[in-house]
Amino acid sequence: MATKDRSGYLTWKHGRTWFRVIGDLRNGQIPIVVMHGGPGGTHVGVLSMAKLLNASGRPVIVYDQLGCGKSTALKAKPTSFWTIELFEEELTRLMKHLKIENRYLLAGASWGGMLALNYAVKRPKGLKGLIIANSLPSSRMWVRETRKLVAKLPAKHRNAIYKYEKLEKYKAKEYLAANVEFAKRHIRQIPQLVDFAQKPKFGMHVYEAMWGPTEFTVRGTLKDWSVEKELHLIKVPTFFINGEKDEATPVMHRFMKARVKGSQYYCIKGASHMAPAEAPLEWMQVTQKWLASKKL
Repeated sequence: MATKDRSGYLTWKHGRTWFRVIGDLRNGQIPIVVMHGGPGGTHVGVLSMAKLLNASGRPVIVYDQLGCGKSTALKAKPTSFWTIELFEEELTRLMKHLKIENRYLLAGASWGGMLALNYAVKRPKGLKGLIIANSLPSSRMWVRETRKLVAKLPAKHRNAIYKYEKLEKYKAKEYLAANVEFAKRHIRQIPQLVDFAQKPKFGMHVYEAMWGPTEFTVRGTLKDWSVEKELHLIKVPTFFINGEKDEATPVMHRFMKARVKGSQYYCIKGASHMAPAEAPLEWMQVTQKWLASKKL
């Protein structure tokens, strides 16, 4: 059977946003928009997740947000330009461009989950459900939880992080080595997984403007971001999923689950931040089961 996959660009006031539609938007199933991590990551980081969601034939949309991948880079923009509101507008425009704004699901991974939550608490009329993977309810909680993980690193790595962060020397050899150790434990546990931050299309300028120099040092425009007090406003079916060893810890996911009425949470044992790639069969089975149970 021929696929209906296609790719293209949304052209809007800030440039061009690249997207790819996997499957047929007219097959009757509710489409899912999958939002990648970062900020500054690309759709490549959520392709495994997108393909698992598409396994039942459901149409899935992935895209490169402004500043990364095949979309307009905008490297000359000031830090103040890069806000979560910018990416909410981009998402709205993309869904209108694809004519799905009246009936869609959102699936966000990491930063993409932050964006999905920020969007969902405003209760847009076309939103039918949420899948929040490996994400967080606030930057404050993220910092607190990742600091606990740093404290459990071997002494030489832990001390290197403390030392060089105090000196603000984020390119120091020992500091970078400590970051690699942290990543092996809590971000990606499969050696062959692509290190997306090393790819030229990764929008490091976006990451540094919105987040900071490292995963656990937050000083960008998202420093004070939070939906902790707004989570109760989400009224659509919501599924939280992460890995047991995830830098987006189970503590954060249980917090969110407790505040979104009727939501469900699943933790994949042994997995980390790249759970969909590390345990694809389990991830697909539990997610598809949840979608079916909600008749989505």
